[in-house]
Amino acid sequence: MNTVAREPRTMAVAPSWIEAHCIIPDGFRAGAPFRLYDYQLRYFAAYYLVRGDATWIAEAPVLAPAFVYRRGLLVGPQKVGKNPMIAAGICLEGVGPALFAGWAGTDDGYVCRDWGCRCGWEYPYEPGEPMGMPWPTALIQITAFSQQSTDNTYDALRPMIDQGPLHDQIPKTGEEFIRLPHGGRIDTVTSSAQSRLGQRITHAPQDEVGIWTPRSGMTRVADTQYRNLAGTGGRASLTSNAWDPAEQSVAQVQFESKATDIYRQFVEPSAALHYTDRRERHKIHQAVYPADTLRENGGHVDLDAIEAEAVDLLARDAPQAMRFFGNIRVRGSGKAFDLDEWRRRAVAAPIVVPDGTLITLGFDGSRLWDATALIGTVVETGYQWPLGIWQRPRDAVGWEVPSAEVDATVRGAFERWNVWRMYADPPYWESWIATWAGLYGAERVVEWFTARPKAMAYALRAFAGAIARGELSHCALDDELCRLFTAHIGNAVRRVTGYRDDAGELWTVEKDGQHGLDKIDSVPAAALSWEARNDAIAAGALVAAEPFVSVYETRGITWVGAS
Repeated sequence: MNTVAREPRTMAVAPSWIEAHCIIPDGFRAGAPFRLYDYQLRYFAAYYLVRGDATWIAEAPVLAPAFVYRRGLLVGPQKVGKNPMIAAGICLEGVGPALFAGWAGTDDGYVCRDWGCRCGWEYPYEPGEPMGMPWPTALIQITAFSQQSTDNTYDALRPMIDQGPLHDQIPKTGEEFIRLPHGGRIDTVTSSAQSRLGQRITHAPQDEVGIWTPRSGMTRVADTQYRNLAGTGGRASLTSNAWDPAEQSVAQVQFESKATDIYRQFVEPSAALHYTDRRERHKIHQAVYPADTLRENGGHVDLDAIEAEAVDLLARDAPQAMRFFGNIRVRGSGKAFDLDEWRRRAVAAPIVVPDGTLITLGFDGSRLWDATALIGTVVETGYQWPLGIWQRPRDAVGWEVPSAEVDATVRGAFERWNVWRMYADPPYWESWIATWAGLYGAERVVEWFTARPKAMAYALRAFAGAIARGELSHCALDDELCRLFTAHIGNAVRRVTGYRDDAGELWTVEKDGQHGLDKIDSVPAAALSWEARNDAIAAGALVAAEPFVSVYETRGITWVGAS
């Protein structure tokens, strides 16, 4: 047993093995050797940092405790190249020298063919350098909240194996899992596919941990995997964008933990720089996107493209843009809408919508405690106004939404205007909605459940985007109902769903606090009205039918079929 006192030292064979065996998985340089960016090399150098007092016995090698860190956390902006790096780390943990194998003596080296790889690569150790060896049976779970995120890693991993030197050791990569030598395998785990959580694992690459929250159920996934890793001597490697400090995500908990055996790599920009200022935003991007990742320096990151994406997202969700592209920890569960921006969309003077105008309606109702709202939208102009908001007075006792008054308002709207469609949230109003559908047609009065997180999140995103882009206008603020409408807009706070798509996180709205007195019911009603307006335009409701004129009529001949 070697007990010589040493300083901690990186097991340099690990990142060297990556560069010798992994390839760029896609793009113009697909198939070229995978060269680690400086920030990636720094992360792997820390992750594979061996304790100076680590000992090694061939019959019972020390596993995770041989390393300084039992867990690593890398926080970086979007498009910086985290997924290919995760894939490279998986290759290493799957068939490369990921375990400590003692301290090198004279003439020691790592020889691939000794471990079943015929690529011919050798790594000569310096005396006293930590040596590496592969896991005898590697069991890896690629883990993320969404299928899309695990796919991003898996789609980088498969060509990295199939088209490079690793194909010799891993001859077949499947659509759903990858079989490794000696009974090992690589699987994926998401929030909706957690059946594999009880399995033994030796490595857990956990991606997008900034949205692994108690609400999403992913905190339990993380805790389960950490327990499994403790039993096998394995370790987890975490990656994330900057997180919302209000959500207590796994990324936040690991970053703020007092544990000293968690490696944290997180480059944050100066707090003196403001992300909404174009020049300062550019400085922030320069700070958080490492120089060697930039296209002008031979990397893949185009800061002009990043700027364009950031500006687009800023208009819809400034906190998310700051987290995704600025690497800034900022709350995103605050107010759902910029109230100043909303007020700027108000018309200067009251508008009376002419009878017969093509409109859409959105309805969100309650009976006792919350408000009930009916919001109209002019299809052609995007002008929005409340036809009625029925809200319980603060100190009222025994109050109930006046359903007869609501019914009269709905009927009046259909009689006065050309209602293309009314989207109505059914709870508490099912019989009334059925009545209105019977009167005006089920194709015009449609049940639209706001309790569907994804569907509602997309409707709210479209509504918020219309406000930001100035596509929507609304009633004058000197109107009492419009002031109440505006108050509801200002009361709404974001509730992160845990879902994400290419445009970012999906959110719905809620009151500020479970028992908040400030109502928001006009917001879902307005979003449904806007959703119906968009559907009307998509269906061609604004396109007037061309009058039919027969060829005979154009030649001065009266024809019975002409119109």
